[in-house]
Amino acid sequence: MHGSERVVHAMQELFAGGADVATFVADPRKLPEELSSRVVRTSKLGRLPGLRPSASSPGRWRYLLPFMPWWFRRLPTDGYDVVLSSSHACALGVRAPRGVPHVAYIHTPIRYVWNADLDQRVPRGARSLARALFTCLRIVDRRASTSPDVLIANSSAVRERIRSVWNRDAAVVHPPTSLESARTRQATRSPDTLLWVHRFVDYKRPLEVAQAFELLPDLNLVMVGVGPLSDRVKREAPPNVTVHGWLERDELERLLMSAAGFIHVGLEDFGISMVEALASGTPVLALNQGGALDIVRDGVDGLLIGSARPHEIASAARSMVNREWDPDLLRDRARAFSRERFLHSLRDVLVSQGLS
Repeated sequence: MHGSERVVHAMQELFAGGADVATFVADPRKLPEELSSRVVRTSKLGRLPGLRPSASSPGRWRYLLPFMPWWFRRLPTDGYDVVLSSSHACALGVRAPRGVPHVAYIHTPIRYVWNADLDQRVPRGARSLARALFTCLRIVDRRASTSPDVLIANSSAVRERIRSVWNRDAAVVHPPTSLESARTRQATRSPDTLLWVHRFVDYKRPLEVAQAFELLPDLNLVMVGVGPLSDRVKREAPPNVTVHGWLERDELERLLMSAAGFIHVGLEDFGISMVEALASGTPVLALNQGGALDIVRDGVDGLLIGSARPHEIASAARSMVNREWDPDLLRDRARAFSRERFLHSLRDVLVSQGLS
């Protein structure tokens, strides 16, 4: 239940009785019942044994990427008053019937096609094949980008990416963040402990963040997440770094509220976890790029740095714990990204398309 799933969950509130959901693959065990019950169509390929998610595996359905544009393009949409897509890859390619508006909420044009340098997951021996596949997918993606009548970007950075790769403009509507639990919980602040909560993958910079705390022996870092770099971080992290797998939500919220700062130095499309930290009254140390520019005002809601080099992270972390931050002002900033504001802005877009 990550950011894109939360967006679709919130979108249901726009429609009386909810809306039908079509998605290439879904794992109902990981979705709230009111969302999983609305899923009326998934792909047959994604349900094949070994490819579909299971209790012990996330599945290998992502290997079916070359088939996904075709599947979304052929989705039946007759009989609907509006088609609303939520896309970080291929969903924007769905076709609406003539006269029916298609509004596409874009988390990003396909990240691993247009920004392959951000996440090098392709083995060296397969890179020639991957380059050929990515070239084809760029052509398919550009063609799919002409399908929606209206594009909505989840951040200013994504809006610029849409202009660059699709030559189209988009409104900006930030994704929804749940702020309720942070308003009602209390925790004792740990003035020497910072928090990092992400997937352990290259572009989230877990190795650089852990290395930074070799330069900060009097401070502590708690890292929470799973991913391919988790074991390496555990092996190489200094003694003042503690690494956890995914935690229950209550425990994660307690950590957010007790930390002296939240570190987020990956280049993100938006970055909901930064808003969750602010909602907990915790300042954010972020990269001066991407979605962070919409969320963190340097010196007001946290600190922005120019790169994710360990010495720069360490210097900013030291500055963060040595400053006084007003938790109430940080929480006020988070309210700009509330679920209510997301729904209000998205409803305005739908109304502009003649829908009431």
